[in-house]
Parts: sequence; C-alpha cells; structure tokens
Amino acid sequence: MRAICPKCTGSHVRKKGVIYSKSYECNVQRWKCLSCGKQFQTPIDSPKIDLPKILLFDIETSLYHFVGWGTFKQFINYHQITKHQFVLSWAAKWLYDENVLSDIVTPQESLDREDKRVLMSIHKLLDEADIVVGHNVERFDLRKLNWRFISQDIEPPSPFKTIDTLKHSRKEFFAPSHKQDSLTKYFKLQHKLETDFQLWMDCEDGNKQALNKMEDYNKHDVMGLEEVYLKIRPYIKNHPNLGVLMDMDVCPNCGCEHLEETESRYFTTANQFPVYRCQGCKTPYIRHKKNSNYVQTNLRSVPK
Repeated sequence: MRAICPKCTGSHVRKKGVIYSKSYECNVQRWKCLSCGKQFQTPIDSPKIDLPKILLFDIETSLYHFVGWGTFKQFINYHQITKHQFVLSWAAKWLYDENVLSDIVTPQESLDREDKRVLMSIHKLLDEADIVVGHNVERFDLRKLNWRFISQDIEPPSPFKTIDTLKHSRKEFFAPSHKQDSLTKYFKLQHKLETDFQLWMDCEDGNKQALNKMEDYNKHDVMGLEEVYLKIRPYIKNHPNLGVLMDMDVCPNCGCEHLEETESRYFTTANQFPVYRCQGCKTPYIRHKKNSNYVQTNLRSVPK
C-alpha cells in the first residue's frame, strides 16, 4: 500500500529502499514523492493514516425523446415525452489514485433504456465516499442520479459532503467561461475528448464502438476534473474540513501537516485571529478559533 506524502498529500510516490532509523528505533521505508519531489520515511510497522475518501465522478446521460408541433422555439410539456432519459455511463476516481473506475450500459441495456445495473455500481461508490467532487455536480449529476435512483426503487446512498467545482469557479473567478473544457484548456490540463451529437445517437442505438468511445470520453472528463479541483482548491473558502474528518491538526483543504503561521491577521467585529498557510496546497486559513491578543478582554464594543 502506498504512503501519503506529508508535504503535498499526494500518493504518487516511489519506494527508495529500507534502512534502519535510530530515531524510530526500527526499519523504515524510504519514499520519494513524484509530485513535489519530497523524500520522507515511514516506519514499516506504523499504522497508516488515511485521508478521507474523496470521490471525483461524472455521469453521461441519454437523450429525452418527445414529440412536438415544429422546430420553432417552444415549451415542451411532460406529456410530450415519449422516452425518458437514462444514465449511459459513469466514471470516477478516488483522489490521488491512478486508477479511473467506470461503468457503461451494454448494447442491449441501451436499447432497452435499462440503467439499474450501472446505477447500482455508482451507488456503491457514493455510499463509501466522505466527500464527492464534480463539475456542476450539485445541480446536475447528483440530482439526476437521485431521480434515477428513486425511479429504479434504489435507496439513497449514505450522506456525504459535496464540492462543486463549477459553483466555486463562478464564485471566486471572473473567468471568460467556467466550463470544465474551457478551464482545462486555459490552464493546460487534461482536457475533454472531442465528440459530437451523433455519438449519443449511436449509443442509444446500442452501437458497441460508440459505447466504448463514450466510456473513454467519460474517463477523460474525470481526469480533467481532478486537475481542475487541485488547481482551484486553495481558493475554496468553505471546503469540507479534512481536519475534522481526520481528527488531526492539519490543513482543512488538503490534509497536509506542514503549516506555517503568517504575519497576517483576520479581523472580525470582536476578535482577531492568526492566519496560517499550508505548505502543501498553499491554502491560507484561520487555524485556531481563539483571540490572538495578549490581553484578554471580557467586554468589547461592536457595531450594531
């Protein structure tokens, strides 16, 4: 099992041999992080401290089929729907894990518009996750999955926290576009594969080659999603606190133990707090919720 880098919290590490450590008084495994270059050691017999289970995922859905009175702009009523949407595929990966998981309907399932098997496999992952990350995950992916879950009489997964990279991008940045494809191309990250409308039509027709292409497209979406998430993570102000989940004094955004106090102070109407910066993901944050003044004040005037 791979170690977690104490600086950048990445798991992309390589073994550098085993030596005896006088400080640990036992054999230790030497590691080198391939992400940040840090070299570190872990006692071979020491318990492994795991990060919370953070799942990045994305789904692809079929088309709605409906009838209408023409090609002009019009409101489509629910009784005009002839075939309902279903989940074609999903792709997911655990944060820092190299493996991309996925599932997609078979050609026959696509023709039958039957997605229960695919729903059960993503339901299992959501049930294990502490935090779920996605681009527009709160407005689309999770709501669409919940609708398909209840349509197929599947119970809801266990509760988890969510991080919507689209929502945070819109909140923190004045970017020309907040689409994942735009962000990955601008920052030169893993970008989406090129597709067209015909791919969705071929998938609904049960074309095996089209379904394989859809699954590959879905996997690339998740690889790009992870890179977008790590890029904007230092700017996410209400990130689920990993220190609470790990029950440790670590960076709330990435779980790194390398924290340094800055000269900055964060002021409220009644107190001031020291500002710390994570040396792994560079997130600035308020580490301790206590008054940093040397003189204890029992009464402080505040504006109404």
